[in-house]
Amino acid sequence: MSTNYTERAYAAVESHKAVYYREGDYRKADFWDYAEIFEIIEDLYEVTGDKALFAQFEEMYRYVLTRHTEDWHRNPYNDDIMWLVIALSRAYLYTGEKKYLDTAAHNFNKTYDRAVSDELGGGLFWRVENQCKNTCVNCPGAIAAAFLAKATGDDCYYDKMFVCLDWAVRMMFEPDTGKVYDCINLDGSINRWSSTYNQGTFIGACTMYYEKTGDTKYLDYAGKAAEYVKDEMYHDGIMNNEEPGNDLPGFKGILARYIRRYADLTGKEEYLDWLRRNAESAWNNRNSQGIMWTQLGVKTEDEKEYDVFSMSAAMSVVVNSADTVIKL
Repeated sequence: MSTNYTERAYAAVESHKAVYYREGDYRKADFWDYAEIFEIIEDLYEVTGDKALFAQFEEMYRYVLTRHTEDWHRNPYNDDIMWLVIALSRAYLYTGEKKYLDTAAHNFNKTYDRAVSDELGGGLFWRVENQCKNTCVNCPGAIAAAFLAKATGDDCYYDKMFVCLDWAVRMMFEPDTGKVYDCINLDGSINRWSSTYNQGTFIGACTMYYEKTGDTKYLDYAGKAAEYVKDEMYHDGIMNNEEPGNDLPGFKGILARYIRRYADLTGKEEYLDWLRRNAESAWNNRNSQGIMWTQLGVKTEDEKEYDVFSMSAAMSVVVNSADTVIKL
């Protein structure tokens, strides 16, 4: 009997919600945790077409504004803001609710202006102290700009997208291997560590820039980055790492989103097949509450208390394993 990936996607989101969610609030979720959960709800919409999902999105949006206001610039992390800009820009494109677009555009513009500079090859600084430039702000910044361009019809956002993406390609990318580095510091030293979320957003930004321009070298860059993750980082196997730390456990959920987008565009089923093998492993390792830990090959314990963000990654992997029915 064939697997119903859409039913599993619903079940994964509902189980996570049952454990962590109440009236707009995800228990102990931080600023960018909300951005990722917003996007998983949007991913579920993309694979189901179920607009009823936006009732929860609106409830969460009101809670985030109550907690953080409509202006997010007290947050020193430029990447945090870009993640939430992406989520709200997508929400506008799905729902037509202009308040989502207004909040997203206001915060993108202020963040871009405070972060952009010619130092270290261009692109955006990670934090307001301007000590390093990171993939984790420039690739999400490029994606945010692309969605805002679609939402507003203003191609100036594509110019800003290129500023961010061009920096990432020149400064953080190994075109021969597909490896994406983490950051460059003011002294010129480069952190060559690779992560699923940096690989993922690089794939997403390159794919979206190709969709706009038709420049095939960007699709080739996306393909090399996807190949590096699947074949070099995980040897075509199960993503069974990223368990330590506060943020790291949630990273692979971001990769899943953009691997699906790349696979949808190119028709390269091997990436969706790999994602589904990971989703199957996560599903088979869920606990009695139906929630799944970031180590997709390890049984999720009933007795252990897991935090909300670390449990979002497997949920995203399961959701993004379903076939896309709504595309942006």
